[in-house]
Amino acid sequence: MVEPPELPGSRVATAVRREWGVDVTYAEHVEAGAGAWHWVVGDDGGPQWFATVDRVATGEERRDRVDAYEAAGQLARHLPFVVAPVHTRDGRVAVDVAPGMLLSVAPYLEGTAGDGDFPDDARRAEVAAMLGDLHSYVRPRHLPVWRPRVGWRATVQRAELESCLDAGTWTGGPWSVPASRLVADARPVVDACLKRFRLLGAAVTGTLNRWVVTHGEPHTANVVSTPDGPRLVDWETVALAPRERDLREVLGEAAGQEPWFAYVETGGRPEPLSPATLELFALQWHLSEVAEYAVRFSRPHEDTADDRRCFGDLEAEVAALVQGWGGLA
Repeated sequence: MVEPPELPGSRVATAVRREWGVDVTYAEHVEAGAGAWHWVVGDDGGPQWFATVDRVATGEERRDRVDAYEAAGQLARHLPFVVAPVHTRDGRVAVDVAPGMLLSVAPYLEGTAGDGDFPDDARRAEVAAMLGDLHSYVRPRHLPVWRPRVGWRATVQRAELESCLDAGTWTGGPWSVPASRLVADARPVVDACLKRFRLLGAAVTGTLNRWVVTHGEPHTANVVSTPDGPRLVDWETVALAPRERDLREVLGEAAGQEPWFAYVETGGRPEPLSPATLELFALQWHLSEVAEYAVRFSRPHEDTADDRRCFGDLEAEVAALVQGWGGLA
C-alpha cells in the first residue's frame, strides 16, 4: 500500500523509459495487491503501462520469477486472456532497479478487477473457461514446478515459521507483542496443520503425470473485466501443478454446474476434484500467509498502513486455521 521511499515514481518512470524505450512522463503508485508494489505509468495521453516491483531475496527466487514471466509471455502468444510482462529493448522480461527489487512492465488494461469472493456462478464460469484453456495447453519452456512448501518466497518457509513459534515473545516493533501472542495462542493448531500439510504434500507429489499449467491465484482481484472480455493478470505464480491449485476457489465453491460445463467445454478434465488436494492448497494458502506475517512482525518494523493491514490479515488467517482445522489439535 505504501510506496517504498527508495523507489519513488520518478525513478520507476525513468527505468521504464530507459529499459523499455517508451516515452512516458509519470509513474503513479497505486494500492493494489499485497505481495508487490505497483505503478500506473503513462504520458499526456493517459495510462499506458502497469509496472510492478517484486522483492526477490535470493538468486533462486529471482530465477523463478523470471522463468514465470517468460512462461507467461509464451502463453500470451496463444491465449488471448493472458496479460504477461513485455520484454525490454534488449530482450529481458524484468530488470533490477535496486538490490533485491525486480521491475516488470505489462500493458495497462482499461477495466475493473474484482474484490473478495466470486459474486455468482456466471463470474465463476468466465474464469473456469479461461482455466480450461490454460490447463489443456502445452507446457511452456522454463515453466516453474510447484512444490508443497510453506511460504510465498524463498526466505519465508516452514523452518522460519517454526523458529518464530519457538522464539516466544517477539520484539521487532510495535506489532510484535500482539502478533506473537496471537500466534502462540493458536500454536497447537498451527503445529497440527503443518504436519497435515506435510502428509498431504507427500501424497500429491506422486501424481506429477497429471499436473497442468496453472495460474496459481485466479481470484477476483486478478481477473480484469475489459471491453474485449475478461483477462487474467499477475502471472508471477504460474507453475506446473495439480489443477486443484486453480480450481479450489473457482469450482470448489460453485453453486451449480455452469462453471463446470464452462471448464470442460474449453478443455478441462471432467473428473471430480480431489478433496485431499483441495485441502492441501487451502492449508498452503493459510500457512503461507501466517508465515509471511509472523516473519514480518518478528523482525524490525514500524506502524505503517502496510503493517496495520498485515496484522489484520494475520488475525484473519489464524482464525481460518482454527476454524477449519481446530479439531486436529
